[in-house]
Amino acid sequence: MARRWVIAGGGTGGHVTPALALGEALVHRGDEVLFIGSSRGLESRLVPAAGFELEMLSSEQFMGRDWLGRLRSVLSILGSVFHALRIMRFFKADAVISVGGYAAMPSALAAWLSRRPLFLVEPNAIPGRVNQMTSRLARMVFVGFEATRPALPKGVRSRCVGVPLRRALYEAFAKDQKSGLPSTPLRIFVFGGSQGARQLNENVPDALARLAKNSIEVFHQTGEADREAVDLRYAELGIKAEVVAFENDMPTRYRWADLAICRAGALTVAELTLAGVPALMVPYPFAADNHQQANASALEAAGAARCLPAQPLDLTALAQGVAEFVTSPGRLVLMRESAIRLARPNAADEIIDECVAILDGGQSHPIENREGASCNES
Repeated sequence: MARRWVIAGGGTGGHVTPALALGEALVHRGDEVLFIGSSRGLESRLVPAAGFELEMLSSEQFMGRDWLGRLRSVLSILGSVFHALRIMRFFKADAVISVGGYAAMPSALAAWLSRRPLFLVEPNAIPGRVNQMTSRLARMVFVGFEATRPALPKGVRSRCVGVPLRRALYEAFAKDQKSGLPSTPLRIFVFGGSQGARQLNENVPDALARLAKNSIEVFHQTGEADREAVDLRYAELGIKAEVVAFENDMPTRYRWADLAICRAGALTVAELTLAGVPALMVPYPFAADNHQQANASALEAAGAARCLPAQPLDLTALAQGVAEFVTSPGRLVLMRESAIRLARPNAADEIIDECVAILDGGQSHPIENREGASCNES
């Protein structure tokens, strides 16, 4: 029997990409999907581009230094709750999946008020504030890391499934994974998300200059603002590097790379594990609840990455980290194998299977808490 699903939330790519993966999995089964999002998030552009219908809420974050600002935020959220209720009633939604982000709070409250089954998806190692606050309303919370489960409120049912990625994406990432020893010279992929990361742009070239120039080859995605300056800096330092503002073919770039130097967003973590690329991670220090540090620590605990503090970023430590892999390439092989063991290419289907089982009255199967980052069931 076909069902009608609302997928709510978004904001960053780390939330929108899992939402799209779930939408594709549901449509593949013959179900109908409607997205609820906000004009403030990436979903306003990415969801329609993927061919899905999107309804927009004007929700605001609960913020404001004075009582008037907070009152304005509360009234905006309440208005969005009633808007979400109307959307769900008109669409005749059977269930709601919330992925966190700007539109998630009013949508989750609307699901609860209308007694529609609510499921949450949390891709980060530290649960976002909206998912924390609405988790008690959910039938099940699906998390990307084992470390997330103890951080949820007591009594909340959870299952670790990994971070959902779109089918075409994970098939491309898993294709022709590297095997054997790393390349000579060592191929390093530096990136900071779609917009780049100024801290990496300003510091990585000078750190890599401390290595023998013929020992490394660099591909650096900078974002538009820093491309020319970074390109010039590599040239001044005599380092062989290709510098681009954006990289549209990430699967091919991951297959090229022996090592990544990058931030630690949930989407980046999922891509690295599927592609089997070890990483030196420099978590963005101002991410909400410092969740990037937790994401990186989870990968480090599993042996798939090394984590370097961002404040201050120690150029000597960064250079030494890369030099260690140049002189002992076998360590990268072990890290690559650890990364691949963490991958969960079927996360979207696992989530939908579990949701359907719960809706049909079947038993859910929360996984027992275990040590480590992986939520593989083997």
